[in-house]
Amino acid sequence: MKSKKSKNIIIGIDTSCYTTSIAAISLEKSIVFNEKIMLKVKKDSKGLRQSEMVFQHVNNLGKISDNLKSVMNEYNVCAICASEKPRPIKDSYMPAFTVGYNFAKLFSDINNIKLYSTTHQENHIHASLYDNKLKKNKFISVHMSGGTTEILLVENIDNNLQVKIIGGSKDISFGQLIDRLGVQLGYEFPCGKYIDKNALECEENIEIGIKTSVKDGYMNLSGIENQINKYTKEFNEKYVSKLLMDSIVRNLYKSLKFLCKDYNIDEIVFAGGVASSKYIKDNLSKKLMKDKIISYFTKPEYSVDNALGCALIGLNKFIGE
Repeated sequence: MKSKKSKNIIIGIDTSCYTTSIAAISLEKSIVFNEKIMLKVKKDSKGLRQSEMVFQHVNNLGKISDNLKSVMNEYNVCAICASEKPRPIKDSYMPAFTVGYNFAKLFSDINNIKLYSTTHQENHIHASLYDNKLKKNKFISVHMSGGTTEILLVENIDNNLQVKIIGGSKDISFGQLIDRLGVQLGYEFPCGKYIDKNALECEENIEIGIKTSVKDGYMNLSGIENQINKYTKEFNEKYVSKLLMDSIVRNLYKSLKFLCKDYNIDEIVFAGGVASSKYIKDNLSKKLMKDKIISYFTKPEYSVDNALGCALIGLNKFIGE
C-alpha cells in the first residue's frame, strides 16, 4: 500500500523541436509516468518548420494526456512544470515551447495547482543528474542535441542551476552533422541511432582521422561536414559513420581537457540526444579518465528529449516553498 506522501506527484512537460514529452514523479522522486511522442519528419527532410512543430505538439499532448488520465485517477497532482524556452538566457525563444507551457498553464488554472517554468536546457541537465550523484556542486555540462552543442559551467545551489556558456560549437551542431550524414545515407530522421550503430559495428581502425579545429574550448565543425561528404564517395557507410563519431569524440576531448584545467573541474555531466550515443560514451569516457576527469552519462531514455527534468525541477521548487 502506497504512503500518503507517495500518492502526490509533480507533472513535467517539454515540447522540443522533435519530441512531445510528459513525465510525472512522486515526492520521493520515483517515476510514475514518462511518455513521449517523436514529431514526424518527412523522409529525406532535414527537419521541421516551427509551425509544423506547434501543430504536432498540440495533437501529441492530447494523445499523451489520454494515457495520463489513469495516473491522475490514482495520484494527487501537486504542481506542474514546463519548459517555456530553449535556454536560461534573456532573449531565448522558440514557438514550440509555448505549446507545452500554455498547456501546463491551462492545467494549472483548471486544477488550482502550482505552475512552475524552466528551460529545455535545464530540463536536460536535471534529467542527466537523476541517476548520477556528483561529488561537487560545481561541474561542467555538455548539452548535445539536434541543434545545440554547448559546454556549460554549472553551479548547483540548492537544486537551482546557475549556468554559463564556456565553450561549444561556433557554427553547426554535432546533431546536425549526424543527421545530415544519415539523410545522405538514406536513413530515417533523426539519424543518431543508425550512425551510432554503424560506428560500433565498424571493425576497421581509423588511421588518419578527420581534422579538428578547436581553440579554448570552442569548436568549428562545418569543416567536418565537407570532409565527411568527400569520404562518403570513398568508404562504406559503417566506416564513414565511425569517422564522424571519432571526430566528435576528439573535438570534445580537446575542448573539455582545456576547460577542465582552466576552471579546475574534474566532473562532466553529458546531456541531450547526442549524449545517448554508446560510441561517444565509451570512447570519450576512456580518454577523459586518463586525465582523471569523471564522465557522467545517463540512461538513453533520460538523455534524449524527455520531461523528467521538468518534473524534477518542479519538485525542487515545490518542496522549497
